[in-house]
Amino acid sequence: MTTTAAQGAATQPEPSGRGADDGRAPLFRNGYALMLNTVVSGALGLGYWWLAALHYSKADMGQGSAAIAAMKLLSSLTALGFTGALARFVPVAGRSTGRLLGRAYALNALASTAITALFLAALPLWGSHYDFLRGWLRASGFLVAVLAWSWLTLQDGVLIGLRAAVWVPVGNLSFSVGKAVLLVVLAGAIPATGVFVSWVAAIALSVVPLSLLIVRRLVPRQIAAAEAGMQPPSGRQIGRFIAGDYTGSLFNLLVTFFVPVLVAARVTADQNAVYYIINTIGGTLDLLAVNMAASLTVESARQPALLGANTRGALARMAWVTLPCFALLGAGAGPILDVFGPGYAAAGAPLLRWLAAAGFTRVIVEVYFGTLRARSRTRQVALLQALMCALVLSLSLALMPRMGIAGVGLAVLLSQSTVALCVLPGLVRVLRGRADPPVEAPLADARATTEGAS
Repeated sequence: MTTTAAQGAATQPEPSGRGADDGRAPLFRNGYALMLNTVVSGALGLGYWWLAALHYSKADMGQGSAAIAAMKLLSSLTALGFTGALARFVPVAGRSTGRLLGRAYALNALASTAITALFLAALPLWGSHYDFLRGWLRASGFLVAVLAWSWLTLQDGVLIGLRAAVWVPVGNLSFSVGKAVLLVVLAGAIPATGVFVSWVAAIALSVVPLSLLIVRRLVPRQIAAAEAGMQPPSGRQIGRFIAGDYTGSLFNLLVTFFVPVLVAARVTADQNAVYYIINTIGGTLDLLAVNMAASLTVESARQPALLGANTRGALARMAWVTLPCFALLGAGAGPILDVFGPGYAAAGAPLLRWLAAAGFTRVIVEVYFGTLRARSRTRQVALLQALMCALVLSLSLALMPRMGIAGVGLAVLLSQSTVALCVLPGLVRVLRGRADPPVEAPLADARATTEGAS
């Protein structure tokens, strides 16, 4: 991988414009910041569930994790579509940055409220794990949780788009530490709902300070750096992007967030506790690939001519970081799960091994998705994510009755491998510098914001 990237540098400019110094290149600086965020959040997340296993019963953990899965699913039904658009268009919004963000947050809040109301109205359909949400007071609290998680999700996309991804680990560190402290504090007072309440209450520790940073410093900085004649993206351009990216996001969130809800509805609370911990581990490593791909989208949208060089560099670094992690995870599945207590390894090691194997294909898929978004080819992303979703859901439903929760892991591996084979020819063209041009003209001359950002 490193050799390929070095050879590509002979024909295309370096991604950073300052040479191959990863620490100063925006692509790698922001990508590494996001990957660091994933590692830190993942480690603290595992610590959180380890504390939960010590202080809560498996039944309480199962109920709490089911509520968290529902909260993430509902907020992501709207937030994920906006997050992709923010990462794509905030970098070139210029003096319209504040207006773009205000509209995105307002529309997301309205959509999140509507979808949560529908979920609560159909509460009896979702199983006994969600009985504790009955009543207007608890339902109102759940709505606030969904809105807060939506805000947190959008916040990461905004920081990435403003080329300030170095703040993402700071916010998530505050959130992760805060929820762990609250988890222990609430164990004696409200054991039945302490897991969920600790998770939700800690969101404010990230959202409040970083929202102030965005409004008071980052947005004004981008506006000041914009050229007077710089044209912001039009509503038509944003609409076309969202139409494809949001459709793809819906399929992706069904895999990411609906599958845990599906598992929770079909297994016991004890089994769901094991599944949720393992899904958290696998999802954390998957995000390493997703995060570098997000940075690839931002930088290549600003400078389309560097797509090939950026992709080679991103792929090489993703492989160097993630592949050893996936190998270690698969080989040490049993001892890793033993940390959480008796029975976790026996029930969950096969699932963890399948998810670790699937991680190898995730790198290929996410890098290619990053290149497609940079060229506004979100329709292709949507089609590929639709294929992934159909395969994961159908195979999970077919394999779970025979293999238990391990069937979900095998379903993910088979599905991602199929999609990786589909995207491989296109990724090779990008790596060789033969990618098709964007489907539309460049949004604007982004040199001012590129040079003004630090």
